[in-house]
Amino acid sequence: MSRVLCLLAVVVGLVLCHVSPPMVNGRPREGLVASASDPEGPRYQYNSKFYNKTVGYVFLMLGGEGSINGTNGDKWVRHEAETMMVWAAEFGAGAFQVEHRFYGSKGFCPIGDQTTESLKLLTIDQALADIKEFINQMNALYFPLDKPIWITFGGSYPGSLSAFFRETYPEMTAGAVSSSSAVHVFVDYYGYAINTEKTYRTVSDSCGDVIKTAFQQMQKKAYNGPDSRELLKTTFNLCDSFDENNLSKSIQFFFQNVYGYFQGINQYTGDNRNNATRSGLGVPGACDILNNPTLGDEITRVVAVMSWYDSWYSPSATGCRPNSYTSFIKYYSDTTMPDDDRISTRSWIWQTCTELGYYQTTDGGNGGIFGSTVPLDFFADQCIDLFGPEYTLDNTFKLIDQVRTKYGGADAYRGTNVCFPNGSFDPWQDLGHKANNTNNNVDSWLIDGTAHCADMYPARDSDKQSLKDARRRIHDHLSRWLSDAQAIRQGNSGSTNFSIFTVTLLIVAKILF
Repeated sequence: MSRVLCLLAVVVGLVLCHVSPPMVNGRPREGLVASASDPEGPRYQYNSKFYNKTVGYVFLMLGGEGSINGTNGDKWVRHEAETMMVWAAEFGAGAFQVEHRFYGSKGFCPIGDQTTESLKLLTIDQALADIKEFINQMNALYFPLDKPIWITFGGSYPGSLSAFFRETYPEMTAGAVSSSSAVHVFVDYYGYAINTEKTYRTVSDSCGDVIKTAFQQMQKKAYNGPDSRELLKTTFNLCDSFDENNLSKSIQFFFQNVYGYFQGINQYTGDNRNNATRSGLGVPGACDILNNPTLGDEITRVVAVMSWYDSWYSPSATGCRPNSYTSFIKYYSDTTMPDDDRISTRSWIWQTCTELGYYQTTDGGNGGIFGSTVPLDFFADQCIDLFGPEYTLDNTFKLIDQVRTKYGGADAYRGTNVCFPNGSFDPWQDLGHKANNTNNNVDSWLIDGTAHCADMYPARDSDKQSLKDARRRIHDHLSRWLSDAQAIRQGNSGSTNFSIFTVTLLIVAKILF
């Protein structure tokens, strides 16, 4: 059967069969939405190993702000230990992953560049319409007789898409899993810094004190003259001196980068995301370093944490750390889509400027451990510098308000059959959906002691009981949604029967004519 599918795919022009069955890589046959005038459409992956046509269940992992290829992108349907794949095996479901427009390789974007005019096609509405058309095309290609029942999955931004798709096109799926999503789009999200501080102080209050002291000392050095800033350059092994002609932005850029290390450590602390987080990269390990005075003063210990983080992901790296806002803007101003990093980052910044916000500022006040080092204007200026003078902060506030109103945010979400698991250590939790709605079968809860998207990753015996319970809770929702949808499908089965012969004729006619 898989050989027949691959042969058919070649005939109709799909780029499939790059790997041995049951895994298939490909693209939809046609542009998904006419307004995007894309002749190819985004990439997808299909794992048919567990598909049981008797039940006809299909799970769809939605792509987000990155390519679906590579170490982080392609794991969701290739690795059978991932939570969705464990459930696919149990329920007999086929498993797809589809790439988000503008976040894949150059050939999978509508225009072939990332000019501001082209990026106007990068919207949530477009992404949701793409998902709908993708499901329709996959039904026609792989399941012409099965009338499959689909459930969408996603974490973080794709988790929001999963919830928004269920709300916008409820007829297309039986339910949606929206893990660690931030459906309440928001511009100045200083709550991220507040929640990050809570996690560090929960692990060790003295650890939070060390961070606070270090950031205070760093601020003094940053504003104490060129010589003092050169000392910071040496201490942090920075590639670039602070730009004395654009000093405010240069200092903000420096603090954003340092703060980013503490964000990354916290956001996935305790997750089974990869070997690093499974092996100890997290807040407890960082606090062990920060609480060790034998390593040096507070700033030296912050540098030690940064080097420790780098050792997990770039163990052979010996280079300096970038420290030029001007170079950053120049690098991501390239609209020719030269590599995956610039494609994904430029697209993501565009979406934050026009639909999402999500700016992780430290505007919660000087009392926080990170100080007031990364203000809102640091992010707002990027919109102007990268996309044009009309993309002002006022414009961003207006656009984000429109998105929040359209989809309801956390307070007025209108979807049905959706579960919203979030982690108690997840810094994004304040933008997640938290209020249960039993009438709409919407279930929202915090998983105690876990961080971002913890429920999505492979299970371990050492997982917290709260995480084990959360996976069971999601599993039970899936079971109920699938059972209910199957009962409805069986009740309607008599009205839409087609013979195999008829469908075969239709396929042959499409190929020949």
